[in-house]
Amino acid sequence: MKDDQIFADAEAGNPYAALGVAYMYATGKDVQPDDMLAVDWFIRSADMGCPRAKWELAKAYRDGTYGETDVVKFLHYLKKAAAAGIPEARLELALHNMDGDIVTKNERIAFNWMHLAADQHLPMAEFLLGYMYGKGIGTAVNKVEEESLYSRAGLHGDAELFYWIGRNYEYGLYGVNIDMFEAGRWYKFGADMGHEACLLAWESVLAVLNGAEREDLRDREFRLSHTNAEKERTERQTALEYADSCLDSDNYEEAMDSYEEAASLGDPIAMYTLALIYHDGMIVRRNDRLALDYMKRASMAGSEDAMFIMGQLHEKGRGVPKDVNEAIHYFAMAAAQGYLAAYYSLSKYMDHPEIYVRNNVRSIKR
Repeated sequence: MKDDQIFADAEAGNPYAALGVAYMYATGKDVQPDDMLAVDWFIRSADMGCPRAKWELAKAYRDGTYGETDVVKFLHYLKKAAAAGIPEARLELALHNMDGDIVTKNERIAFNWMHLAADQHLPMAEFLLGYMYGKGIGTAVNKVEEESLYSRAGLHGDAELFYWIGRNYEYGLYGVNIDMFEAGRWYKFGADMGHEACLLAWESVLAVLNGAEREDLRDREFRLSHTNAEKERTERQTALEYADSCLDSDNYEEAMDSYEEAASLGDPIAMYTLALIYHDGMIVRRNDRLALDYMKRASMAGSEDAMFIMGQLHEKGRGVPKDVNEAIHYFAMAAAQGYLAAYYSLSKYMDHPEIYVRNNVRSIKR
């Protein structure tokens, strides 16, 4: 059921309510999707001072999410988002100043924006700022700062980032000079975290350092597409898609079996769907205990929808103990995963929900 309060608060000037309404129209959550209304509410939220709305508009005009791409509007909102403190916007503005693609190339300005993003512990910015110090891009060469920033990126980053960095060093991509020792360093970070692609790449780099020929990038990508992790991802996705098709064709028994298969393989969407099905009780006997169990599992597996609902349940004490701190925890997790309406929920308890999320959630989807 649509929450009328968020619309009332948006009209009354709450920037995070306006952000939530924009998100609802963009995604079709509780309302009919409407791109024009989404853009209108994102603009209204941005004009009210919401930094995240400015970043959403920048991305939308960059990617053509709600229509044509628009470089002028993209730069307008990118600069606003960067000035408002969005670290990803600062990183992107730094890269454009470094490349000189849509703005006049200025490595010093690029360095300044990269420094601001790195100061907010954005791992990619920490790595790139270290690289700039190492190569003297926009600043004097400083090997001590380079190593310090690489260490920070190693602490704050995740295995996907480490694979991306290692790949760039191994194959000389995105302006990074080929350096097999550096490639091995970053792959090892990811391998130690159990990342299968990093482990495979690290072993390949060790072989090269011992005299073997470097593997062709296309051959590497082919091997990665056949790792156990990728096979599991494919199996999970296949089960989910089949479940959706069975549900659409009213083949409920097959749908339930396939959703349960996908859920057993760790798919958060399947878990969330099962939670809704058991709570709704339309195609199976209603079972709120099982619904709550699947909702908890879905939130742990990364479903922002499940995180948001768990926040609402704890906020109201429905099926779980009423606990505002737990509600805030789940709302912050949902917001970090991209459920923008959760910022509105957080705004009921704090003045600056974006800062709270950035300071309390390790991984933020931007």
